[in-house]
Amino acid sequence: MEYWELTENPQDEVYSQLIQILFDYSDKFYFITRKELTYNQEVLAQFAPYVLESYKTKTWANTMTKGPAATVFVMEINETTCNLVKHYAHSLYDWVAPGLPEDLTFIKNGFAWFSCTTHEEFGGFSIRSSYYRELICAVEGLNIQRSE
Repeated sequence: MEYWELTENPQDEVYSQLIQILFDYSDKFYFITRKELTYNQEVLAQFAPYVLESYKTKTWANTMTKGPAATVFVMEINETTCNLVKHYAHSLYDWVAPGLPEDLTFIKNGFAWFSCTTHEEFGGFSIRSSYYRELICAVEGLNIQRSE
């Protein structure tokens, strides 16, 4: 297993390319909302038809909270949800309250291969094969480094 961290917030075209690859090579994705924060309800309504499941938890990718449980919204991967993720943000770390839900995470075969903790401005990949490493390294302008 290899771990790769973002060293810079992907923005504009780099963000769009990253999101496209994540959608092309994932089975589903999720984001979270927290009870103590407010979110744009119009944005959440746009995603509502594509929710596969939602549940409350105090633990999700890279995060464990001592406060109230967060709500995880597991979403369909399709052209509409991809376009929504691209439309509502111009960079990865735009996914933060109060405008947007947080912590985009992408899953392939039950494995979270990309996750981010938006308010901490952390994002990274867990790579199981050279194929996926080559995919992310091919995103022009994506600044990443391998972590030990």
